[in-house]
Amino acid sequence: MKTDNQKNSLKNQPKPLNKYFKYTGLAFQFLAAILLGFWVGKRLDDHYQTEKPWFTMGLMMFFLIATLVKVIRDITNE
Repeated sequence: MKTDNQKNSLKNQPKPLNKYFKYTGLAFQFLAAILLGFWVGKRLDDHYQTEKPWFTMGLMMFFLIATLVKVIRDITNE
């Protein structure tokens, strides 16, 4: 027979399927970050009529790095 501590520890363990969905969602976070950076950067490049797509490249990199930092923090806090 299991004690209350053993029952609580089993309830607190994440299910493998939940971990799968969590890490699958990371791909969508990266995609969304890159697309958001592209969209905002493209609009700024069009508005300021830059010769090269500096805003597009810069914002895509910024959002990508910000998402990477968030993912690393999430993974290390587990």
